[in-house]
Amino acid sequence: MKINDTLAVLLDKVKALAKTETVVGDPIVVQDTTLIPISKISIGFATGGGEHDVNDKKSGADGAGGGISVTPIAVVVVKEGKDSKLLWLGKEDNSLNKLLDLVPNILDRLAPEEK
Repeated sequence: MKINDTLAVLLDKVKALAKTETVVGDPIVVQDTTLIPISKISIGFATGGGEHDVNDKKSGADGAGGGISVTPIAVVVVKEGKDSKLLWLGKEDNSLNKLLDLVPNILDRLAPEEK
């Protein structure tokens, strides 16, 4: 297989893996609570090739490799009749958490007042 063909197959596979459904997982419903997993996707790949002369004959090789990592980082917790919460599974980013906690209040302020 030529290096261009290998790259095309590799990029098609990456495109299939790096879709929204991989980052935001399927909701899990437990009684009155819905859990929505959020993941981080890391993708890396490299290609290379070369050519050299051996006894006045050209010789060469091409190669490619890659990897993908899917790491769960948070869970959105939606409780019936209560505010939603974002729970970090690892190191907590307080600034994003605080912003998400303010969203319901911001939306209430932007909503038109009823008479």
